[in-house]
Amino acid sequence: MSNIDSSASSVGSAVAASDHIASPAGNHWVEGLRRLGKNKVATICFFVFIIIFLACMFAPVITKWDYTTINKDFQLEPPSLNHLLGTDNLGRDVFSRLLYGGRITLRIAVTTAILAAALGCAIGLPAGYFGGRLDALVSPVLDLIGSIPVILLVIVTEFALGWGRGNFMYAMVIAAIPQFARLIRASVMNIIGREYIEAARALGVSHKMIMLRHIMHNIAPALIVRFTTGVAEALLTCTIMGYLGIGINPPTPEWGYIVFSTKSYIRRAPHLVVIPCVLIAVTVISLSLFGDGLRDALDPRDGRV
Repeated sequence: MSNIDSSASSVGSAVAASDHIASPAGNHWVEGLRRLGKNKVATICFFVFIIIFLACMFAPVITKWDYTTINKDFQLEPPSLNHLLGTDNLGRDVFSRLLYGGRITLRIAVTTAILAAALGCAIGLPAGYFGGRLDALVSPVLDLIGSIPVILLVIVTEFALGWGRGNFMYAMVIAAIPQFARLIRASVMNIIGREYIEAARALGVSHKMIMLRHIMHNIAPALIVRFTTGVAEALLTCTIMGYLGIGINPPTPEWGYIVFSTKSYIRRAPHLVVIPCVLIAVTVISLSLFGDGLRDALDPRDGRV
């Protein structure tokens, strides 16, 4: 009888420990945010991205010019008080086109990262948790998808679903899924043998509840860090597709297409190419550096995760 009581006590202690570790209000998150706040580079990069994001979202309020308005009397004007970033070869305001183009580019990038993260979790979580045949089936498929160049997926998707309608986003999602799924799978396999998981199983907790309550919270820091990096990668891929002319159809502006449509004027009006490229670089770099700082603040190798 004493052995049974001792075993029950051990299981109860393990479950209590798991509840403490899986608590969403745990000290680890508070400590991680505190460490992130001390990282000046990551904090500055975060605010830079937020400023760019909000400026694009509130483009109708910030700029007085319509990005589609053509004025041949103001072609290739340099930056001025009337046109803050000058005008393009058709006399359109570059500032307004960049803001409205950012709305398209950022929306595609964020949506791509969200869908890829959700599908990656749906694939990687059960593969890492159950292992066995499921893992043996999933892993080769992820390797196969990961080996296909993104541009090839984009061309096939655009050809199948229609050119210039934004269908390339589906190809970007497919290409990003393996990176999220592999990360989730590896993170789950790293914690699956821990004591509180075994205790939950011994108490008859369902697999679904174990994955949602105990596992997801503990792999969330790694997933969040990967998400920020995924947004930066999707943004860069989107601009590359636009530059190659297989992105959004004109006259809808998009950062990559803006560079593509003005590159032939780089000698006469270099600001048409330089300014969009600088904006793209600043956005991607700020996201990447913020992701690095977030990774350091929420280090999955920390024993409290």
